[in-house]
Amino acid sequence: METLYLKYRPKRFGDLIWQEHVKRLFANAISRSEFSHSYLFSGPRGTGKTSTARILAKSLNCLNLVKGYEPCNECNSCKAIDSGKSMDVIEMDAASNRGIDEIRAIRDRVAYLPIESKYKVYIIDEVHMLTKEAFNALLKTLEEPPKHTIFILATTEMQKVPETVVSRCQVVEFRRVPTESIKDHLIKICKSENMNFEVEALNHIAKKSAGGLRDAIGLLEEVARFSAGNVTFNDTLFVLGEVPIETVEEYVSSISNGNAESLLQLIESIEERGIDPMNFAQETLEFITSKLPDPAVAEVGKFVSDLIQRLRYEERQFDAFKVLSVFEALNHEKEFVHSDSKQTIREFSKPERTTSIKTDIDRLIDWYAKEGDMSIFACLVLSVIKDFGDRILVISGTPIHHEILKEKLKNMEVDFKRITSRDVKFVSAYSAIPIENIDSEIRESIVRTLSIFGGKLLPEGGEEIV
Repeated sequence: METLYLKYRPKRFGDLIWQEHVKRLFANAISRSEFSHSYLFSGPRGTGKTSTARILAKSLNCLNLVKGYEPCNECNSCKAIDSGKSMDVIEMDAASNRGIDEIRAIRDRVAYLPIESKYKVYIIDEVHMLTKEAFNALLKTLEEPPKHTIFILATTEMQKVPETVVSRCQVVEFRRVPTESIKDHLIKICKSENMNFEVEALNHIAKKSAGGLRDAIGLLEEVARFSAGNVTFNDTLFVLGEVPIETVEEYVSSISNGNAESLLQLIESIEERGIDPMNFAQETLEFITSKLPDPAVAEVGKFVSDLIQRLRYEERQFDAFKVLSVFEALNHEKEFVHSDSKQTIREFSKPERTTSIKTDIDRLIDWYAKEGDMSIFACLVLSVIKDFGDRILVISGTPIHHEILKEKLKNMEVDFKRITSRDVKFVSAYSAIPIENIDSEIRESIVRTLSIFGGKLLPEGGEEIV
């Protein structure tokens, strides 16, 4: 039986959900025969990269193009590519074929003419998984492929692809699909499949997919099979391993009242039921932000941070500790990842500068607000940033922000270079004392010390001051 994702997989550019810039790019390129010899598709999983690669391969070889750029899906070439039987469209998963031998085999074959098509198309998925030697073997072929050969590379981790490869490709960035668009698409699928559904359930599935349409359709199918085609909100919660709202309310109440005993009992109950800590954290955070009057970032972070400190010394280890430690990070991501509301972003941004001249840092933050990783954006706008020319220091006020940025420094360096053409090193540090409140005479020396060594401010004796 064909899965829902394969059944509803896009077969032409017009079927792509949300990626309007991608549709327009290839509509113009194919109509004018001005396409590149190598593409690099970058973006989160489940946003249409591999599907678009196949559609592009069909359009390049279609015998009866529709509208000058859409594949007809009826000719022998289109059918062969759809069924995976085309001799001239070669797909390779770099996660399992990552060595130099596989790339050498491709390099040796590219010189041969297509067997039954106009173009030979190589699609390499998860290309960032290739070894260094394999990338080197691919470079020359990417730079000067035969006229009848097109390369399409796809990756979910752009920062791991060598610049030498990126520079030889036309980069196409795929974006997360908004929750509303995913929900609307799920409604269409349910109606087409004659499923009964609750809109609340589909909206919840759309949120949980975090912008990945493929994941959303997969979750829908899982719930539909469990509920025999009757997609309800309660069944959705059960399949996703989430808890009733009453449990979330009790959890938040225990935190607010400082009731550690009740809290620990809830944590044990959650663990026994096999609840996913991340799912529970997100559910709780959504409750906090929707029920409490105008919840401030600092207030939510404070009682969670206090709770973490209280539980840190308990003589037990539990997975739900992860739930506590991610709260503050999730608080900054809550709307940014799943919503297109620029108003929400403005609410958490620093006041705009009085000058209209934007620094490189301003440009970076603007980019993150519109297109980049919103967890990085949230941490940056709540941090002190110092530009030293060859390195940029980001001083966070909390250790959690510091840890988030520490994990993503390489991504930031790649994004900064692409936006500003500057090759700099990013350094993350944190200080329990706001930098602005430190005496001006020693502030700069502390900042410069942090920029050189990074890490944390330590007092005498070496104990952290947070």
